[in-house]
Amino acid sequence: MRSGRSIGRIGMLAAIVCALALPSAARSAVRESQFVERASASYRATTSCYDRPDWAALVRSGYPDLRGHETEVYGLWRYEIRQVALPARGCRALEQWRQASPVIVSVWIFVLGHELTHTDQSDLYNAPWSRPFDEVEADCGGLAKFQRIKLELGITRRLRPPPRDITRCPLKEAKRR
Repeated sequence: MRSGRSIGRIGMLAAIVCALALPSAARSAVRESQFVERASASYRATTSCYDRPDWAALVRSGYPDLRGHETEVYGLWRYEIRQVALPARGCRALEQWRQASPVIVSVWIFVLGHELTHTDQSDLYNAPWSRPFDEVEADCGGLAKFQRIKLELGITRRLRPPPRDITRCPLKEAKRR
């Protein structure tokens, strides 16, 4: 009778340890960000935040030629599941926009806008008029969507978009009248 109770207690203790350990392990891998979702919802897309190992695996699986340069990739558009994938550091910068450097917050708003521009391109992906993803168009879209995304996120801080020289979006020349 006593051994049955002790096995039951050990089983209960094991269940408690597992319950405490699993949520923290699951939380650290890939998580949703309700804060960032505010900007992607109007594009019928989701946003997920990936920790370092999962981010590296995601980049390597999609872009094997970038092996060893995973931190140089700031965002991915996963058109098959309509998801903007961001590294956790980007999600943290956006979520903590009050404390983060304004330049860093601006870059992540731009990256989110860039990836959300790919939603427009992927909506045309299997259509008769489909075209490949255009990274220059996505850069221009990231700049064009900057203020809208900032407002959708509820960021009230004064921010400037990243300078055009770090993007591939050309300046448009004014037309003569």
